[in-house]
This record gives sequence, structure tokens and C-alpha cells, in this order.
Amino acid sequence: MSKTQSRNKQDLVSIGVPVYNGEKYLAEALESILNQTYQNWECNIVNNCSTDNTEQIAQEFVKKDTRFRLHNYKEFFPIVPNWNRTVIHVSEDARYFKIVQADDRIDPAFLEEMVKVMEKYPTVGVCSSYRIDGKEIKCDGLDINDGQFYNGKEMLFRHLREDVDISGSATTVLFKTDYLKKLPQYPEIHDVNDFHCDTQLVFDMMNISDVGFVFKVLSYTRWHPGAYTSQICVVCKTFYHGKEIRLFKYKHLDPLLETDYRKHRTRYAYYLIEKYLKRDKKCLKWHLDHLQRPITFKEYMVAFIKLNFISRQFSKIAKKISRNSA
Repeated sequence: MSKTQSRNKQDLVSIGVPVYNGEKYLAEALESILNQTYQNWECNIVNNCSTDNTEQIAQEFVKKDTRFRLHNYKEFFPIVPNWNRTVIHVSEDARYFKIVQADDRIDPAFLEEMVKVMEKYPTVGVCSSYRIDGKEIKCDGLDINDGQFYNGKEMLFRHLREDVDISGSATTVLFKTDYLKKLPQYPEIHDVNDFHCDTQLVFDMMNISDVGFVFKVLSYTRWHPGAYTSQICVVCKTFYHGKEIRLFKYKHLDPLLETDYRKHRTRYAYYLIEKYLKRDKKCLKWHLDHLQRPITFKEYMVAFIKLNFISRQFSKIAKKISRNSA
């Protein structure tokens, strides 16, 4: 059977590659897409006003294979809105959608393995797998003996309680477009208020669909000084902010999540107190600018009383005395 005949029998997967000045790694990302064993895909490269050789590199792949399409934008968008621009270019008949970040790459079997699971379980709207993140294997919290299918609501609850994390990065997951279109925010599927919008999207999909998992390493995410996560997320610990958004959104699902939300707000408040005392104005400003529900004076007071060094030491001593006297 020829590649064209094989392609015609497969459902279409639409891949978005948002990129800004990505000349260093873009070719590797696009090559990993070109090398897929699954044949029926399209790749929309969304060039966000790049000033380096990004356009030329993308054009080379467009010439190599007509499944690549280049969209050059003259208006610069921040990273999350630019990710949303990839959705605009998804073909109407595409059954699946994913993003490949321009400095990441996917295994040749990525699409074949993912689609196989999602075809087997029609209610699966999001599928994930192991990934190598720099030097570490991530998304490894599930038991292979439990199989490849998981109830979405249960997985959402486990993620919110940090019992497991297979949300990975945008490059790690594959979505079924029928379920994406059920999201009220579609086609702006990535939340511009959440710097970890890729995680938020996976959580939103778990809320309305079931989850699939492939117990193989199928994606590779890269750490480097110019990376978005290195520049902002790690330095300012934006995960505090993202977790606050997700717990607030879904705390109504279970009383335990309501308690987790209040505890997280307390920890978040103490983190901001530490930044203030260290005079880390840049980090403090980022959080205060992005918090949709500002920390209250009462929350700051509770955090300081409960979580300062003396209180923590006193709590440890009290617990030790209690255990010895029991």
C-alpha cells in the first residue's frame, strides 16, 4: 500500500507549530513531524513576526512536503494568543489537534500510538504519554496494569490534588477536536490569563471527556536559557498562580478541593511575603499584576502567623511532644 493510500484511510491530525525567532531548534521540531509513521496530518506553522531565519526554515519544509503550511503574521501577539492562532488554521475535517512547540520534538510513533488509543476508546478527548523533559522522565504517575483508559472526572480530581500529573506540556498531548469544540471558549482554547494554559486546557478536557495514556516516551521537551519556562515560569514560580486559577475553577467539585484552595491561598500569600522581604520587585510585580483574586490582608496575616519559621518550629515541637506522650 502506498503512503497516499495509507493516508486516505486515516483520520486527519492537525498540528500547530507557533513560533517566534525559533531558528535554533525549529528544523528539529518540523523534522520530527515529517518523520511520523502516521501519514494523514497537516502542519500549520504560525510565524509570530520572527526577525531571524524562522521563515526561511519553515519555507524549506513547505517545499519538501505540501502537508506543511506557513502562516506569516505581521502583528505580534504574546505567546498564549499566538498559540490560539494555530486553532484558526485547523481544517474542518481534522479529527485530532495538537501543538508542537518550536523547541520540542515528537517521537516518530507519536501520532500512530496516540490515535490508536483514541480510536479504541471513543470517549477519550485527550491522550498523553511519558515525556523526556530535559534529563528527566515526566508524566510517570500511572500504573501500566490499570490500562490505557481513565475516567476524566476522576483524573481531574487526582490532578487537582496533585496525586498524579500527566498533563505534560503542549507538545505531550493530543486532543480530539469534537471535544475541543465543546469548550465554551473555543476556538480560544488557551486561557490568556493562565501562564500554564496548556495544563489548564488538559484539565478542561478531563472535565468533559475521558483520558487515554500511552506507556511510552513519545515527546521531548527542551530546557534552554531562551525558553519561555526558563525566563518567567521558573524564576517567578508562576505555578502558584496557575494552581490558584485551576483550584478556584474546580473547587466546587468536592469539599476537599475547597480546603485545598484555601490552603494554597495561604501558601501563596506567604510566598509573596517572602518576595517582599527579599525585595524581589520583579517577581512580586508579576504576581500582583496577574492575580485575578488578590490576596487579602487577612490571608497575609494568617499566612504569616501559620507559616513563619518560628511557627513551623513550634508546630514540629508540639507534634513531637504529642507523639511521645501518647
